[in-house]
Amino acid sequence: MPSAHTPASVHGRLARRDFLAASTALLAPGGMPAAAAGRGDATIRIGLIGCGGRGTGAAVQAAAADPAVRIVALGDAFADQLASAAAVLGRAAASQFDCPPARRHVGPEAHRRVLAEGLDAVLIAAPPHLRPPHVEAAVAARVHVMCETPAGVDARGVIRVAEAFARGRAAGLSIASGLHGRRDERLSAAVARVHAGAIGRPVAVDVHAVNGRGWRVPVRPEWTAAEARLRNWIGSDALSGGPFVERHVHAIDRALWALGDRLPSAARPLPGRAGVAIGYVFDDGAEIRVSSLPCPEPGVVGGETVSGSRGSSRLELAADGRRFQATIDAFLQSIRSGRAMDDSGTLVRASLVAVMGRTAAEAGRTLGWGEVAGGDAPALALSSPVHQIGRSVNPAGA
Repeated sequence: MPSAHTPASVHGRLARRDFLAASTALLAPGGMPAAAAGRGDATIRIGLIGCGGRGTGAAVQAAAADPAVRIVALGDAFADQLASAAAVLGRAAASQFDCPPARRHVGPEAHRRVLAEGLDAVLIAAPPHLRPPHVEAAVAARVHVMCETPAGVDARGVIRVAEAFARGRAAGLSIASGLHGRRDERLSAAVARVHAGAIGRPVAVDVHAVNGRGWRVPVRPEWTAAEARLRNWIGSDALSGGPFVERHVHAIDRALWALGDRLPSAARPLPGRAGVAIGYVFDDGAEIRVSSLPCPEPGVVGGETVSGSRGSSRLELAADGRRFQATIDAFLQSIRSGRAMDDSGTLVRASLVAVMGRTAAEAGRTLGWGEVAGGDAPALALSSPVHQIGRSVNPAGA
């Protein structure tokens, strides 16, 4: 799908009265979305953009999270994928799947038609290179956004998402991300212990993974080369961001979380290690060391260890996978209550740091933010990283 372009500066910084007016228009009494209030009912109308496995799964989880949810619109580049998602949702969500054929949209503009269906919220799960235009369109439509990871495949795309999120926050929208580890009870407890000083001052995080090959859809003779490439987007660095960005963004986020959600000042290749190995350097001397080894088998095996001045701690996820449902639960609860949630900073930060590492690996040398994204570390490291990234990193006219 083609991507639209937005100006470089952060838009939507509203004066206080404009902000209050926007928030009042968005939220009805009792915290319900304005669209729902206008219908005179309590339903939460959700659209899905990107009907692959993760998107369809998120829609099923949304229905499970709240009986008032209705999945009312679907959009995808391919009719067969959309039909498959509709069949799954029809079985799993039953009466909560209220999406007749007229609200099932196919093609490069499907996301815009989905967003025109009077939604309260949208699940964005199309391939990563499409996240920037999809997030921009969702915020412009004033719907709450759940966005999968990464936020984009390069610095410019991630910055576009950051700018759109800034406008969404100003309008009172809830923003949830696919960094589900933030709602994993076991991981949260481990990070809390690190932050409480259990291992002293954290000085390094080691992130190691063996990344298997991604899934592959068998190519059919009637497909064009472009269609075959898009259907197998995970194998294209231009569409996915590459394995380091698309697969490592979760582990990188966990490492950043353990170190207090700070941005590194530079990324450098680590010599003498197999696969892709990158060291992220922080101004206080802390470091995140990330390595990724290829493997012919599917799947990802790895883990993270935080080293401190008085010991070390593993960052481990619970095996039950409840973090996926917990993320959707929190998103819908925020919409229901009218207390907007904001995952934008974590999603933008982790995505941009992942892009920085991949860029340093490709260049084969140490890179700072100036070369990666057109900005400097001091501006990026301020307390509101999403605002600072949007204001300081985007090159003029980019």
